[in-house]
Amino acid sequence: MEAAGASGLDFACQANTNAFVDNLCRLFPGEAQAITRLFPSSGFHDRLAIAADGGCALLGPEGCRLPRPARPLYCRLFPFWIRARRELYFEFDKCLAQREARGGASLLMRLGMTSENVRHTYSELRMAWGLPERK
Repeated sequence: MEAAGASGLDFACQANTNAFVDNLCRLFPGEAQAITRLFPSSGFHDRLAIAADGGCALLGPEGCRLPRPARPLYCRLFPFWIRARRELYFEFDKCLAQREARGGASLLMRLGMTSENVRHTYSELRMAWGLPERK
């Protein structure tokens, strides 16, 4: 990722806290057993570093400084998510695209994404994190 504009300072290693695991269990309902196996309380996970203002260390005035293909899967997917086979998006007041868009279809267009991209990236993220594919 360094060639794309990120450095080791843009990432951090963090303990798998109860709050982190609980949040993952909310993101993946019905998969708590798999989540706790993949992210045990004695383990650690890598995450993006946080800037002084609480935002992502890679977030610049025009959005993410990394080109989309170089971003971590979660970032490529954000702010979209899949729950119960339905596409939804997280409302985030600091998201530039959300402030300019009016609803999910407009947000997809502004981010240069399609529903197919969202579903494919979500599947890639599940595989990368060790979660089984959802049928």
